[in-house]
Amino acid sequence: MFIVIITFWLFGILVGIAAAQKKGFSSVAGAIGGLLLGPLAVLMFFVSGVTRSDRNRKCPYCAEFVKAEATVCKHCHKELPPPLVSQYKPSIR
Repeated sequence: MFIVIITFWLFGILVGIAAAQKKGFSSVAGAIGGLLLGPLAVLMFFVSGVTRSDRNRKCPYCAEFVKAEATVCKHCHKELPPPLVSQYKPSIR
């Protein structure tokens, strides 16, 4: 039983490191998070498929985030160019 728990922790650490590197965070923080979360780290890694950049885009005039479907920036009130469909569509992993 002890070996199974150790295996889950090691697997959680590896998944935590992979998730941290994928998201641009520190590998050490990912390892600690994976150690603390254990098997839950695996589920969180595979469930978190949509990121902020998938739902939003930056206004080319003021560099603030607006919804991908927006036609006018809510911050500077300038008309936005049409979004590229493939660039802002959520990816399925």
